[in-house]
Amino acid sequence: MNYLTLNLIFVGAVFLASLPVFKKLPWRAIGLATAVLLVATAIFDNLIVGSGIVAYDESLISGIKLGYAPIEDFAYSLVAPLLISIAIEITRGLRWKP
Repeated sequence: MNYLTLNLIFVGAVFLASLPVFKKLPWRAIGLATAVLLVATAIFDNLIVGSGIVAYDESLISGIKLGYAPIEDFAYSLVAPLLISIAIEITRGLRWKP
């Protein structure tokens, strides 16, 4: 399985999880958090890939890169704020019982 297929599965699952709470999500905050996370990912992924700390099998990536970092590396940064917001919305109002 290549990284693009893995990312499509992950992003698709997060999108499906968002459907029940889609209209309740704080989209402005999600957009801002996503932008910040994508910039941070671009900086640090380029540092770790460019320095050789992390390497990717060229046969498993699409070949599209932002600097040294393959585009597939940004999928998790793209959906993490959405996933966190979904989790918060789904668990809103629940109380922890020790």
